[in-house]
Amino acid sequence: MKSKEFSYDLFITLLKTFLNNGYTITTVHDYFTNKNIPEKTLILRHDVDRYPSNTLKMAILENEIGVKSTYYFRIIPSVYKEDVIKKVHELGHEVAYHYEDLTLVRGNFEKAIDHFENGLKMIRKFAKAETICMHGSPMSKWDNKDIWKKYNYKDYGIIGATSFDIDYDEVFYISDNGWGWNNTSVSVRDKVKTKFNIPIKGTEHLMTLISNNKLPNRVMINAHPDTFFNPGVKYFFNKYLIKSKNVVKRIIVKYKILK
Repeated sequence: MKSKEFSYDLFITLLKTFLNNGYTITTVHDYFTNKNIPEKTLILRHDVDRYPSNTLKMAILENEIGVKSTYYFRIIPSVYKEDVIKKVHELGHEVAYHYEDLTLVRGNFEKAIDHFENGLKMIRKFAKAETICMHGSPMSKWDNKDIWKKYNYKDYGIIGATSFDIDYDEVFYISDNGWGWNNTSVSVRDKVKTKFNIPIKGTEHLMTLISNNKLPNRVMINAHPDTFFNPGVKYFFNKYLIKSKNVVKRIIVKYKILK
C-alpha cells in the first residue's frame, strides 16, 4: 500500500532515498564545523513548533536507520518538555534553541535579549546548543531574527545561525511548511533567498528528483515533527488544521501584511 503524504513511513523512505543515492545526512552543527563535508550532503533539521511526542517518535525512527539530525526546540510550555529534550539528545541528535524572543516580549529588544539568554540556558541544561534557528511566528508583526540587528549571537557561544550562516545559493532549502514542500504561497517567514527554482509536487516527486540526480549536491530539509503522523484520526485532524491556517497565511503573504 502506498504511504500517505507526510506520514512517518514516507518520511523515513525519503531519508533512505537520500542515503541510497549517495547523500550523507548531517546535523546543522556538523555542517558548520566539519571541514570535510562530503560532496553530497543533506542537512537535516527539525523545528519543533508543537507536539513534543511527535518529535520523540521521529528522533527514534531516525536513530533506527543510523541518522542524526538537528532538533530546534521552542521554550513555550507546550513544547519545552525536559524528558523529551533529554531523550532526543541521548539518541545522538543535535538539540538547540528555536528562538522567538522578540515576539514573546512584544518587540522590546532589551527584554528580548534577556529572554534569549534564559531560553538558551534552558536548552543548555541538556546539550551545548551552539547553533540557533529562528521561529517564524507567522502571525506576529515582529521578525524574531531582527534581534541580531542590535546584538550578536556569537557573544553567546553560538557558532552559527540558520538564517545567516548558510549560503542558500549553495544549499537548496526544502521546507514542509503548510503541508507541502516549499509551498511559498503560505510561507510567511519560512523561506530563503536562493538561486534555486526546483518545484516539488510532493514527497514521491521529491524522491524521483533525488533518484534522477536532479537536486543539488547540498540540500537542507526542514521537517517539522508536528506535520507528521501515521494515518488515523490525528493524521486527518492535523492535515485540516494546517490547511485551515494556510488560508490566513496565504492572505498575509499575498498582501504582504507583515512586511
